[in-house]
Amino acid sequence: MDRLENILIEIDLEKGYGRLTKRERKVINLYYLEGYKDKEIAAFYEVTRQNIFKIRKNGITKLKL
Repeated sequence: MDRLENILIEIDLEKGYGRLTKRERKVINLYYLEGYKDKEIAAFYEVTRQNIFKIRKNGITKLKL
């Protein structure tokens, strides 16, 4: 990829990041950057693992828009 393409990709992700809720941002950060599993994040938020999976999935979908 060339430099311009990289910059455009970053801009698109930045726009998507603005559409995320605070919880989606935190869950995505914990999962992808910090390395926590859904079960560990669920325990932190005191919700089910399935709920965390749904939050993360919805967040990723928003990033792709």
